[in-house]
Amino acid sequence: MCSNPHAGAAKIEKQKKDYAFRSNTLKYRNKEASWKMTDNRNTIGLSRGRSDIYSKKLDIIGKSRQLTKNAVTDYAVKGSVASQGGRSRKAGRNDYLALLRKTSEIENKIGHTLGRESASAIKGINRKYLNKVSANRQKLGLPPEYGAPVFEQQASLWERTAPIREAVSFAMSFGGGN
Repeated sequence: MCSNPHAGAAKIEKQKKDYAFRSNTLKYRNKEASWKMTDNRNTIGLSRGRSDIYSKKLDIIGKSRQLTKNAVTDYAVKGSVASQGGRSRKAGRNDYLALLRKTSEIENKIGHTLGRESASAIKGINRKYLNKVSANRQKLGLPPEYGAPVFEQQASLWERTAPIREAVSFAMSFGGGN
C-alpha cells in the first residue's frame, strides 16, 4: 500500500484545529468565570434595590403614623373646648370632619405608596435586573464548537498509480536498452 502524500498536511491541519479549539475553550471558561461574577453582582443589585423599596415603604408608613398621631392630638386639644356642657350637638363637628379628611389623605398616600407605586418600582427593578442578565448572557456568547472534522485528502488515481508507473518505467529502462 502506498502512502498518501496529503497525510502530513492533514495531520498539521488537525493539530491546528485542536489547538484553536482548546484555546477557544479556555477563553470561554474565562468568560464564564467573568459571567458568574457579574451574575452575582446583578443579583446583589436586585436584592439591594428591593431592600431600598422596602425601607422606603417602612419610612412612609412611619411618617404617616406620625402625621396621624399629630392630627388626632390636634383634634383632642381642640375638642376639649367642645366637651363643655350647654353647647349644641353640632359643636366641634367641623374639627372632627377636618380630622377625618386629614386621616383620609394620609391613608390614600399609604395606599398609593404601598400599592401602585411600590408595584411599579419593583417591576422597574426586575426589568433592570433582567436586562442586565440578558446583556451578561450575550457577552458570554456560545461555547466553542470543534467544527467539521479534518479529513485526509484522498490520493488521486494518478498519485496512487505513480509507484507502479515508476516501477514499469524503471523496468523498461533495463529492458528497452537492448
